[in-house]
Amino acid sequence: MAAAAHDLLEEFGRGDARAREESWRYSKPALRALSQQEFVAADAQAALPDDIRARFEWPQTQGRRVVFVNGAFSQTHSDVSKIGAAFTVGESAGNTWSIRIDGEIEEPVHVVYVSVPSAQPSRWETNVAVAMVSGRSGVIEQHLAVAGATVLGVLRRQFELAAATQLDVVSLCDLPESAVLYRHVDARVDAKATLRTTHALLGGRLQRLDMQVKLAGEEARLESRGVFALRGREQADTQLDIHHVARDTASDIVWRGVADQRARGIFHGAITVAQGADGADAQLSNKNLLLSALAEIDTQPVLEIYADEVKAAHGATVGQIDERALFYLRSRGIPAAEAKRLLVSAFCAAALDHIAQPWLRENLSRLTQAAISP
Repeated sequence: MAAAAHDLLEEFGRGDARAREESWRYSKPALRALSQQEFVAADAQAALPDDIRARFEWPQTQGRRVVFVNGAFSQTHSDVSKIGAAFTVGESAGNTWSIRIDGEIEEPVHVVYVSVPSAQPSRWETNVAVAMVSGRSGVIEQHLAVAGATVLGVLRRQFELAAATQLDVVSLCDLPESAVLYRHVDARVDAKATLRTTHALLGGRLQRLDMQVKLAGEEARLESRGVFALRGREQADTQLDIHHVARDTASDIVWRGVADQRARGIFHGAITVAQGADGADAQLSNKNLLLSALAEIDTQPVLEIYADEVKAAHGATVGQIDERALFYLRSRGIPAAEAKRLLVSAFCAAALDHIAQPWLRENLSRLTQAAISP
């Protein structure tokens, strides 16, 4: 069925009506366009083309792969033969899945979400709750879509990190212009636990990432890295909302954005240090590049402090490629397009360089470069 724009705001938004309107201010036109379409339920049994399967059947994650097709777990395409008992997947209710990690997992588990279009616009929705009970683990989350009619995917995830655990999440969204993806992340990090996230948002008619993190225990830590690379009429909207609740917590946030042609990027990073969260260390940096006079990037860092003895800093910039650096590379015989690619790649590297697996870091760097190449 078709839904009015305010109905989609009610569903996707958070907080009161005014907060929802403000949160979606820059993406409201895209949301309004979506509300004019009639959506049917996406086919959970849809077949996957060979070229899509080739994009997630990585040899490095063979035996540690969990696949969802249009929001439904796919036994056919999943391969969990090497994961072991520390990682379990279960269905809590319809469209709600639970992942439990209890112990050390040396190599990351690969969770894939594929959107496959129907003959007319379609929609899927699923909820995934991840409980990090003990140890350290890594998860690679990959979002792909088959080009065609519009597919609206809605993924809501909860992360619960018990005391002294660590979870590394690397998320790759590489979508065609026909795909729309809304993701809501709600995370709680207990004492001396660490959540490390890296997001690469590439392509898509509209990508929206809402990420709320509560640093609930003493010495809880968040490290958030991210990059969006957009061209054409693609749009990415990132909303981070970080709450320091306990003493001596830390957040370190570094995001980069690149937009070319008529693309649009939005970044909102809010950090709140609550009363009683003394000793908190909160750092946020967001830098962006515009590669076209028609591209647009809107950035808004917000810092609210209600505690004492706090270290905090935030900053955001929007600019263009350094012409002096470009001239230097061209004077060394490097063609203009290659020089531009090298500079953009170096700019994005700050958001990708801390990924532990070299093969994964190189893969994301290559895809990021390809996303904005002519």
